[in-house]
Amino acid sequence: MSAEAKRYGRYAAVGFFALLLVYYCVHPAMYAEGEREIFILASQKTYIAMAIVFSLIALALTPVALDGRVNRILSWIWYTLAPFAVYFSLLYLNADKFNIDFFALNRIALGFTFLFLFLLEALFLIVTGSIRWSVVFLAVLVGALGIANCFVIQFRGMALSAGDLFSLGAAASVASEYTYELDWYMYVEVLLTAAICALSLKLSGGRMLHPAVRAAVLVVWAAVAGAYYYVCCKTDFLEEHEIRSEGFTHQLRYKQYDMIFTTLTTCFYLSVDKPDGYSVERVRELAAPYLEEEGTEAAIYSGEGETEGTPHLIVIMNESFADYTDIGRGLELSEDCMPFLHSLTENTIKGNAYVSIFGGNTPNSEYEFLTGNTMGFLPPSSVGFNLFVRGNLPSVASELKREGYRTLAIHPYRGTNYRRHIVYPQLGFDTYYTRKEFEHPQYIRSFISDAALADRIIEEFDKNKESGAPLFSYNVTVQNHGDYFASNTKNLDLSIEVKNPEVNQTKTSIYVNLIRESDRMLETLVRHFEQEEEPTVIVMFGDHQANLGDNTYEYLIGNEEELTAEERMEKYKVPFVIWANYDIEEEVIERTSLNYLYSLLADRLELPMTGYQRYLLALSEKIPALCAQGYWGDDGIFYELDDAESPYYEAVNEYNILEYNDILGGKNRYLDFFSEVKG
Repeated sequence: MSAEAKRYGRYAAVGFFALLLVYYCVHPAMYAEGEREIFILASQKTYIAMAIVFSLIALALTPVALDGRVNRILSWIWYTLAPFAVYFSLLYLNADKFNIDFFALNRIALGFTFLFLFLLEALFLIVTGSIRWSVVFLAVLVGALGIANCFVIQFRGMALSAGDLFSLGAAASVASEYTYELDWYMYVEVLLTAAICALSLKLSGGRMLHPAVRAAVLVVWAAVAGAYYYVCCKTDFLEEHEIRSEGFTHQLRYKQYDMIFTTLTTCFYLSVDKPDGYSVERVRELAAPYLEEEGTEAAIYSGEGETEGTPHLIVIMNESFADYTDIGRGLELSEDCMPFLHSLTENTIKGNAYVSIFGGNTPNSEYEFLTGNTMGFLPPSSVGFNLFVRGNLPSVASELKREGYRTLAIHPYRGTNYRRHIVYPQLGFDTYYTRKEFEHPQYIRSFISDAALADRIIEEFDKNKESGAPLFSYNVTVQNHGDYFASNTKNLDLSIEVKNPEVNQTKTSIYVNLIRESDRMLETLVRHFEQEEEPTVIVMFGDHQANLGDNTYEYLIGNEEELTAEERMEKYKVPFVIWANYDIEEEVIERTSLNYLYSLLADRLELPMTGYQRYLLALSEKIPALCAQGYWGDDGIFYELDDAESPYYEAVNEYNILEYNDILGGKNRYLDFFSEVKG
């Protein structure tokens, strides 16, 4: 590199470092004390920021002319120390946020963490042949991961995991709907990462350019990396040392394993192991009673003329739809945010369903409802649509399609999110409409409103009348999607007030007013179909709760670290409602889960059911609710899925056997059980 290029590089670095200090100065939240803003020079943080930035500027401006041998020695010393510098810069970011005490961390996990960082650094060295660039890439990658993780937790309440790698497109599509602002810890992570990079770039020695040397190092690297993978993924070493990755709130384990290794462990469990006792013969044995069972004959479309009593089915999975007046202590509102749903009693079945997700990964709730499979037997934080629909998969849609229904899916947002444009046809949907098919819809905030979707549901229903076939209209809303910030309330009536000062007022106030719009959507549909002569059923349920801030949940249910597994289930409770425009028996179901919901619906309304759905209906009587966090037995006790002492352990394993066959049975999938309607 020429002297002139180096000079311009130094000036660019100085400009970047100066901008970092300007960023600090124009963001008072950086140096505020809690909620109280103070004078910038009265904060100790200001002097820390100034010291680091001015040191970086001095480093950038100071030419370094070391002897070649000295440069090489210092480069290799820095190469050895850099993973520790990278680790401790990230530890500062996470320590206060997640109560991490370095000296209390699991020593085995810590060893695996540093080995992973050295492996990553070595890989960059093999690829680039340069020590300084291998350190720069390591520092930037880890720093960016740490900051991204903080934003993800802030937005959805769950930490990053390996499963998120398969959802990058969906994440990118909604990224613009959030506000991003560094806090003090993220800011220091940027400063420390910049310092590591600046120091690395000052050292020009330590190259590994000879192809034979790099090839030899690559062989050694592959052997060490292979051993690392084998121990972590192919043995019980981690479990034997009580290092686990189960669960969805990964950040709760940061104080045990740190952020890097906790995130890494989610990569070790992306595959699905065969359940105990699995065989094709065992699947057939478990399925047999439900293939032979005789049930009430459902009224099915004959393919000619009118629907002959077969009800149209309109399902709405409503984004972030939850009743926060019924979660933990409950929010106190100036007025009810879902008065219509609460008032529904006639020809209505409603209650609470427990879901496997919190704050995000919406398609996992779709997956459970449509297939009857639970995410509880699948890798923690994986996304069902991304990993476990790789070809035609039996579902409610494919079943109803075989019975003469027209199957329609509508999601007024980007159609490619979570591979829906690929997955929906594989699940049996004839048609899929996205936001592209909405002309001049009403928006609330930056999303198509629930009211606009209700209009489209009615429009498509009327169009379908010409076919004479019953309609299965499956709809996923987007109006209530996070984030909930004050500058994004366009077209939203904010007249409902939250009367609990302890909670995040901005997020909760916006949220409950959005839910009122969803309640109005339900009322619009019910009022319309009350006048409809053809039998019609409307189902609405939430996909997950919203992330309304740690202080909100601490007020509602308490400090999550101190809660029992059953108490944490309050974060996974959503309402559901089933309404028909003809006489059905009213019912309140206090506790179910989305994998059971269609079976319960079909049982009460005499809709078609497969053998698998009959099995799920019977299982729901013994285990009323089952999701990724655990289950309740009919004894009223909550159990975790891996509790071998549970009296329901064998029943849960049998469910796992059947689900495994459905998802991964391949040519041995028992299609008669999963696809054929029995009645």
